[in-house]
Amino acid sequence: MAIHNRQYEAMFLLNAGYASGNWEAAKGEVEHILHRANAEILHLRKWDERRLAFQIKSNKRGTYVLAFFRCDGPKVAGIERDVALSENILRVLVIKADHLALKDIENMMPQQPIAEDHSGRLHRRSGGGERAPEREVLEEIPMDTDAR
Repeated sequence: MAIHNRQYEAMFLLNAGYASGNWEAAKGEVEHILHRANAEILHLRKWDERRLAFQIKSNKRGTYVLAFFRCDGPKVAGIERDVALSENILRVLVIKADHLALKDIENMMPQQPIAEDHSGRLHRRSGGGERAPEREVLEEIPMDTDAR
């Protein structure tokens, strides 16, 4: 049976204190896990640091690291096992990304979190980068209290 070398996308969630304190060591740990699986790293970068919806291993904040790599399919289980054994990497999600070109991978940017302003309307925060995306306004739908 032939093993196919596929392209994958992985989102690693790291302990925010560890990643912000020494980014090179955190990046090195992710690279080490990928190299143990004989993966060819196509692109690896810090994605964003955010507050977590719930605590993971007593962490309230996490740093996301986005990685694109090529490796054999059965090696993905080894990557997930190494993450489970790591104290600094909290979680990982690996999906197939054969449909993405390298140009598309390099241009990816994190989505801005949704925030609620004082008027009760929901909108996306402006990232403050080179170009600010237009605000997307999500309107609240009033509930009909008489229908109950």
